[in-house]
Amino acid sequence: MKLTRALIGLAGATVLTASLAANPTFAATSSDTYPETPALNPTLPIIHTSHGSDHLKANILNPRPVCNALEDHRTVVYKVTDHFLPVGTISTKNETKGTIPLTQETSRTQEIGLEVNGSRTEKLDVNVGGNASGKNGGGQAGIAYSLASMVGAQASYSLSWTAGQQVGPYDVPAGHTGEATYGFRAITMSGTQQFCTSNGTWSTPTAWTSFAPIKNEVRVRLYDNASGAFGGTPSDPAQTPTQPEVKEEVGTLPEQPAVTEPAGQQAHDLEPHFTVAAGKAEGYAGLVALRVKNVGTDRYYADFPAVSFKVEVKTEDGPEGVDRLITPGYFNGAYTQDLGFDPKTSTRTFIVTLANPIKAGEDQLVANFNFGDGNTSEGRLVNSISVSQIGRLDDDKSTANDQNISSLDATTTDGGKQNKGRF
Repeated sequence: MKLTRALIGLAGATVLTASLAANPTFAATSSDTYPETPALNPTLPIIHTSHGSDHLKANILNPRPVCNALEDHRTVVYKVTDHFLPVGTISTKNETKGTIPLTQETSRTQEIGLEVNGSRTEKLDVNVGGNASGKNGGGQAGIAYSLASMVGAQASYSLSWTAGQQVGPYDVPAGHTGEATYGFRAITMSGTQQFCTSNGTWSTPTAWTSFAPIKNEVRVRLYDNASGAFGGTPSDPAQTPTQPEVKEEVGTLPEQPAVTEPAGQQAHDLEPHFTVAAGKAEGYAGLVALRVKNVGTDRYYADFPAVSFKVEVKTEDGPEGVDRLITPGYFNGAYTQDLGFDPKTSTRTFIVTLANPIKAGEDQLVANFNFGDGNTSEGRLVNSISVSQIGRLDDDKSTANDQNISSLDATTTDGGKQNKGRF
C-alpha cells in the first residue's frame, strides 16, 4: 500500500515568441502524505471497562454507584490510526535488457513491541508472551491488545526483522529502478482512561494511547525516471498498484433526531445551556461553560451507547473561514473531543461525552471552552455556539430542548442574568 499520492500536472508555457516556443514543457509534482486506516471501519468510540468484581458493591457515599471504588477502570478509544514504520530499503537499477530480481538479506535485527502510555501509567514495552499491569490496574498491555482486536486488527505483542532474513525477490523490468522498503505495520489508538472514585463515579478522564504492532510489511515501487524516487507515479501501475486515499478513522456522528416536544414532563430528558462570568465582554477572550440540566423525573445515565453532545462554534461576525484558538476543558467525568475546523462553513466542532449520571433536577457542569483573542489581521472574530444532543437513552423522545440550542438564546451569567451569547 502507498503512503503517498502523486498529482502530476503539466504546465505549458504560453507562446509569446519563437524563442519561448522552443522552450521545453515543465512538469510539477506534488506529494501529500496521510496516515492510513485499515479496512476495519470500526464504530467509535469503543468503551472497555475493567471490573474488579462481578457485581456493583454498596457505597456509603453514593446510593447509586456506577462502578466499584478504587478497583474499576474505564478505557475509551476515540481514534485509531494505521501507519507503516520503515526500517530499511533495498534498491537496484536495471540497466540490462531483461528482467532482474530485487532481493537482499537484512544486515541487522530490528524489533518493535506493544507500548502503552498514559498519565496514570508508566510506558510499558511488552515482548512475546509477556504481560504487564500498570499502576491503574487491569493489565494495560492486555487491554491494549484486546482493544486492537476489537477494531479488527491482528495485533501482536512484538514483531521483528532478524539479521539474514530475505527481502524479495521482486522483478525489476529493463530500464527501471526498483525499491523495496521493509518495516512494520502498526496501529495507534488514542483516547482516555478513568478510574472509579471513592463515591462510585468515574474520575475526570486522562489521556491514554497505545501502539500495537500488526505485521511485517514490504512496500515495493518501480520507476523509470529519477523523479519517481520521491512520490512519483509508478511506471507500471499493474506491478505497483495505487491505493485509494485514506485518513485517520475517527468514527461517524449519529444523525440528529427530528425535533419533537412530548406533552408533560418526561422520565429522561436533558437540556443543555451555557453560562459565563458576569464580566465576560462580548466577542473577547474568556471562558464559556457548557452545563446540562436533567429536567426529567428520573436519573439520566447510560454507559453505552454514550450520552454525548455535539458543540459547534460558528462565526457570527468577522472574516469567514478563519479559525480561532479555543481550548476545551471537561468536568465530572465528561470528555471533550476536538474534531477540528471546517473553513468552508467557518465551524469548529467538539464532541462532549458524558460518563457519569445526572440526577433529576441537577444542573451539571460538563465542559468549558476557553476562547483566545479573536482579533485577527482580517478583522475581529465574534463567535456563537450551537449544541445538540447526539447520544441519548432510547426513551428520551424530547428533542425540542436539546437540538441546535444556540448560545444567542441559551446563555446566562453565573448569577442567572441573560447574556447575549456572543464570544
